Amino acid sequence: MRAPVAARPARRAARAVLAIALAVAVAALATACADDPSSPAPAAASSSAVIPPYPWAHQPDGAPTIADVAPEASLEFPPGTRYGEALTAVFVAVRDGGLPAEAVVRDPLPSEVAYAEEAGGHGLVLSLTAPWGWASDTGAIRAPSVAIPGDLTREEAAAVARAVREPGTDLPEGVRVDVPRLPACQVQPAEGERPPCP
Repeated sequence: MRAPVAARPARRAARAVLAIALAVAVAALATACADDPSSPAPAAASSSAVIPPYPWAHQPDGAPTIADVAPEASLEFPPGTRYGEALTAVFVAVRDGGLPAEAVVRDPLPSEVAYAEEAGGHGLVLSLTAPWGWASDTGAIRAPSVAIPGDLTREEAAAVARAVREPGTDLPEGVRVDVPRLPACQVQPAEGERPPCP
């Protein structure tokens, strides 16, 4: 993990990239009910199998590109859930070795789409391929990052960073998961067409 060493001028917050911290064994999603294979599986369900770490959560050799990874499943959240709330829920759940209990597993979104807006009675759908999006110039999948208070001493910041990585705990006070500003082509709108990605 990159140690948070500098404060962001505007909001006095340091940012820590935590992709390696999220490289944990994630319980595999349970398949749908045996009598109805088309039924979505609750995200909290698990089986004895283990799926590989997600490309945004495990980047030991650098960020893979969106063109080089297989599409992952998506998660539908309850109506009213905002993009930032969905990211925080996924960040905390994957850190703990699972997925958000309130979400439902769906088929993959198009690879280049980070999330689909709430539409037609369905909640926001978040891609597990690149939920934090990807760099338009290189295609590199973005790892999650968190902002911590910028007025901490180096020792205090290191302690907060350790606490952020601790499974089974809430995020420390003052810590928030960063929410990127995505280009329009990476978001499926509730209405209208999504512009093509360059």
